[in-house]
Amino acid sequence: MCPKALQHHHTVQLRKLVFPESRSSFPTAGESHKERLNGMSSKSGSVDQEYTQALRTRSYEDMCTKVQFQIGRTSIRRSLSSPSPSTDARCMVHLSESLLEPGQETLARMIKTLNFHRLLVDYFEASSEAFDMCELLLRGIHQTRTNYQRIRRAIKLAKLVSEDTSHAEEESRLICLELSAFASQTNPLWAIAQVQLPGMHDDHWALFRELMSKRKQMRRTTKLARACKRVGGLGLIVSSGLISAASLVFTSCRIGMCNRKEKSIRPSSCPEKSSSTEGVGAQLDIAAKGVFILINDMDTVSRWAGRLRDEVEHGRSRAGMAVRNYTKKGEMVREVVKEFDVHNACFLEQLEELEEHIYLCLLAMNRSRRLVVEEILISQSMS
Repeated sequence: MCPKALQHHHTVQLRKLVFPESRSSFPTAGESHKERLNGMSSKSGSVDQEYTQALRTRSYEDMCTKVQFQIGRTSIRRSLSSPSPSTDARCMVHLSESLLEPGQETLARMIKTLNFHRLLVDYFEASSEAFDMCELLLRGIHQTRTNYQRIRRAIKLAKLVSEDTSHAEEESRLICLELSAFASQTNPLWAIAQVQLPGMHDDHWALFRELMSKRKQMRRTTKLARACKRVGGLGLIVSSGLISAASLVFTSCRIGMCNRKEKSIRPSSCPEKSSSTEGVGAQLDIAAKGVFILINDMDTVSRWAGRLRDEVEHGRSRAGMAVRNYTKKGEMVREVVKEFDVHNACFLEQLEELEEHIYLCLLAMNRSRRLVVEEILISQSMS
């Protein structure tokens, strides 16, 4: 799938959370996963314009600034102190907690004081893990750009050789050093795209199915309660009428007159408060929609990151092969550098587009989490 098609997929999935005025699509009974995706992908008429508008929002710019500043600061700290992987992992957890809305500490206090359904706690944990995964991927993108500085230097050296052949041997040796260094570096996207991202898919779908099942169960419970209430109300009306009639007959027999007065039962002028079941059902409904968006966003990120991971692996393989055969086939080094020169700009552009996509995913997760919390607070205030 080309980058524009991926932008199309993401924009349609994200519209209902980033653009509240737009109507969202949601899976109906009997729809397959493929049909849902196809249906959602067919509803955007001006994808490029909508995508561009999303990238121009203040919230998007703020997210970019915070992420880039903190990732860059952590990278500088790593280069100066060279901490262990466990230390770097702790830094990434702190980064996640500083960007999540609401934050994990705030959410933990709310869970203790408010009545959170178990599945809502699972939803917040799942979105937090997805947020952490996006941060890992953003760090991988940042490190990939850093690694590709070796390729840029090799391309510059190759151009110098083509312009001036007097130092061709020395500059070719320097090109080999750059290619060798690039080939020896680990692929920052490998573990994330190969293992971690695909592993989240099944867990998210299991949570989504559980949310949908509970949501349907609560809807049936609510309908049954309303039906019983209507039946009970009707019985009360009938019994009240019978008692009133008997009372009137008894009174008329005793005083010889019958004064008839009409009595009407009117609905309360104040709206009825939502029951606990209805409130929790609304919360689960919003959480289910958030998980559905999360699934499709992370699936798109996973496929995109997988292709870029393969591209990096192909480049490392080509660079290593050119270095190993340099003494036998010196021209192979120049051919590999030319290949990098042709594809480097496109690769870095796709890397940037994936980064933009992840920023929008982070915004969508934050907005979804806020909507769930708002619904919980509304339900609590009405209970």
